[in-house]
Parts: sequence; C-alpha cells; structure tokens
Amino acid sequence: MIDNENHPVWGVYDLYRSAKLNVRYYSARLHRIESTNIGMELVIAACAPSSAIAALWFWDTPFGALVWKLLGVIAAIAAVAKPIMMLPKKMKAYNEVLAGYRALEHDLYEIKEIISQNQKYGREQQMDFKKALKRKGVLAAKDPETKKDKKLISKLALEIKQELPVTAFYVPLT
Repeated sequence: MIDNENHPVWGVYDLYRSAKLNVRYYSARLHRIESTNIGMELVIAACAPSSAIAALWFWDTPFGALVWKLLGVIAAIAAVAKPIMMLPKKMKAYNEVLAGYRALEHDLYEIKEIISQNQKYGREQQMDFKKALKRKGVLAAKDPETKKDKKLISKLALEIKQELPVTAFYVPLT
C-alpha cells in the first residue's frame, strides 16, 4: 500500500468513512429519540388511573400518595409534551436518512473493495463514486437536524479512525 495523500482515490475513502460516521451518528440519535418516546409512553401508561400500578397498596401510604402525585405531574407533562415534540415524525425522518447512509456506506465499501481487488481506481469506480457523491448530496439535504451533537461526532470519528486507519486502504500507484 502506498500512502499517497494526493491520489484521487482518497475521495472514495474519505466519503466511505464519512458515510460510516453518519450511519453511527444517526443510529445513536435515533436510539436516543426512540428511548425518549418509549420512556414517555411508559410513564403515561403507568400513571393512568386504570393501570394496574395505580391499584398498588403503596399509594395509600402518606409517602406513596406524595410519590403518586409527583408521578401524575410527570405523566401530565409527558402527555402534553409528547405531541409537541413530534417524536414519531422525528423517528421517521432519522430512519429515512439512516437507511440512505447505510446504502451509501455499502456502495462505497463495494467501490473500496473493487479498487483493492483490481489494484486500480478505474473509470467505472470513478463513475460509481460520482453517483455516490450525488446520493450524499441528497441525503445531506434531508438532514433532520439543525444542530449536531459535536461531542458524539468527535467520539464516533475517533472510533472510525481507529477502525479504518489510512493503512486499511489500497492506494494505486497511478
């Protein structure tokens, strides 16, 4: 392997690592939103007057009554906040972008493997890379976030750099 940082093949490899980063990033963000949604659903369901939890003897004690009232307030806030937060709509948007980045990551992995096997960055791979760049542009336009979690991005980028150092890529001689 040649570590020629000016070779055009690095465009493929950089985009591959970027797509991999986006897959992990949007997976983590989606997981966070899903966890929030499930948590809110559980609180709302558990605190409903008709729930089995509402019938527990513990709530009849002075401390239990206080806790039950506090849970009721939390459930009421969750019930009001949930539609405002539009979590199902956000989950759908994240799922869509995540699916797109997974497909892009796979396509770029395929290009990377063909370059390695053929030991050249041929015209066909260059055309496939141009298509991948266009798909990346479409995905970027569908980004469900206006503000990124920079701490999460830094953590994930470091993981990917460790998994895919420059030595993991084949750089053709010409």
